[in-house]
Amino acid sequence: MAVILLRGFVLEGYLISTGSMAPGLRGFHKRTVCPSCQFPFAFGVSFDESVDPMELTADSTDGTRKYASCPNCGQINISVSEVPVSHGDQLLVQKHVFDFRQPKRWETIVFRNPASPEEAYVKRTIGLPGEQVRISHGEVFIDGRIARKDYRTQRDMRIAVSDLRHLADSPLWEMSWDLNESWDVVPTTVDAVADPSSGSLSADDLLRQSDAEASLSFRPWRWFGGGHFVETPVSPEDAEVDWAAFLERFRSLPLGWASRVEYDRERQVLRCEGVMPLELQRDLIREATNQQFRNAVHRLAALSHLCSVTDRYGYNALISSREYPVTDLMLEATLSWTETPQEIVVEIPVASSVFRVVLSPAENVIALLADGIDKPLQTRQLPALQRSEDGPTVVTIEASNIDSQVVFAIDGDQVLVPFLIDPGEVSDPHWFADESGLSVGGQIGAAPINTSGTVTNSDRALRSAMLREQQGRWGIKVNGTDVSIRQLRMYRDVYYTPGRRRNAVEEPCLVAENSYFVMGDNSPVSADSRNWMDPFVPHNMLLGKPFLLHLPSRPAVLDFNGWQVPLRIPDWDRIRYIH
Repeated sequence: MAVILLRGFVLEGYLISTGSMAPGLRGFHKRTVCPSCQFPFAFGVSFDESVDPMELTADSTDGTRKYASCPNCGQINISVSEVPVSHGDQLLVQKHVFDFRQPKRWETIVFRNPASPEEAYVKRTIGLPGEQVRISHGEVFIDGRIARKDYRTQRDMRIAVSDLRHLADSPLWEMSWDLNESWDVVPTTVDAVADPSSGSLSADDLLRQSDAEASLSFRPWRWFGGGHFVETPVSPEDAEVDWAAFLERFRSLPLGWASRVEYDRERQVLRCEGVMPLELQRDLIREATNQQFRNAVHRLAALSHLCSVTDRYGYNALISSREYPVTDLMLEATLSWTETPQEIVVEIPVASSVFRVVLSPAENVIALLADGIDKPLQTRQLPALQRSEDGPTVVTIEASNIDSQVVFAIDGDQVLVPFLIDPGEVSDPHWFADESGLSVGGQIGAAPINTSGTVTNSDRALRSAMLREQQGRWGIKVNGTDVSIRQLRMYRDVYYTPGRRRNAVEEPCLVAENSYFVMGDNSPVSADSRNWMDPFVPHNMLLGKPFLLHLPSRPAVLDFNGWQVPLRIPDWDRIRYIH
């Protein structure tokens, strides 16, 4: 009876069917493991009404043969046709919580769909009653000011884009980190040993540096596709004959090839959109008669793999949608050492500025510094670091520039006060004239305006180069003794897309009294306040607060005396409390 009363009056379970809050909360999906890097991810198979059926990209007429793309290494054409469908996540919801208070910004809520009250939706609260909401370049602005997430919310919403524990097993793939000579790469690990007599490293170690300064920097590398633009110089004298011959062959080449490369005679550059297909590179080089043109193709092909982080979702591989460049990132690294290092520096770019968090373990001090400012912005005492009796000191650091602020944490606790940067002080509005995004066919968002007022491919190439350079400023430097990096991951923030531009995109949207503006974390496919005719969720439609992902499951097969019986078993690793 107590259980019945508890469920009836206090708690209730809900099953998620669609992927508007993925990848954190999943609808019906397929559990996929990348064959190249072994990275596990979910492939969505059920989407809400915001997705146009024409945007679904089934790979055969009956829709049974489908392919996934790895969000970590970028491997494409991963067949999931034989992978069984997993049920959506099940949430345990606290009912009546909002009878006593209103939801907080960024809080996850369950509510009745105002347009169809028999349906229950789960979204994130964005705008509160009486606030003006504006979505611009992926960010949320409330009453004209950027809405910032605290550290816990950032962790709850972050999406992995690079995990050094999952390196692709292919000679054609490169990892998204540049390492100086103090690091070494061995199978499944990256390490260097100052004293060979000290013995071999543990298999848990990913990176290790010698007594010399070791540095690494982020370098987003893309295996296939993309809508970014890159270019390399080549004179008309060296290019025109081979380029004219290429155009002559145009009719016999796949359209996807020819539309991705162009020669700009005015600027004297060879330009490519997205990653240059290997077949196109081989064709251009094989048919070239001029060595300088051939060299330019080699350079362009290599450059075409370098791009900025975008809002790609491995979950959305079935959907054909634009990609937008994302600059809000979070770095996570687990370091260990037996002898205390002199200094560990984490470099965090915010627009054109670079902030540095300097850890001095020997002096038990941490400081935040900025380029061009002599004095530290903050200085704090380091918290006690974890060290086993006979083992190494192990520290996990997290640094983010999400929402125009510098946030830094050690072992899950913030150790610096978030340093806020006014977006108006670090952004040039002229760089955000084109918000069409990166499309499969297409255009790169946030491109500069030239003197004619139009956005050209040359402008987009310049914008792409600036984004790559800015994200390449993320880095870690270590001085003194050996330090191992056991884990190195880069995450991105949710980028809120314009959707159908119905609400809060073209102009601010004033939230009605006793109502809320809500959005899903999987912005490209979420039906939410951006797109609804009536954008608000009235308070009396709230059903409760989900607090536990309590019954995630995965498919399995029971083999009994030659009989195979499909069944579902709990996915214990995904059971968690919801922020």
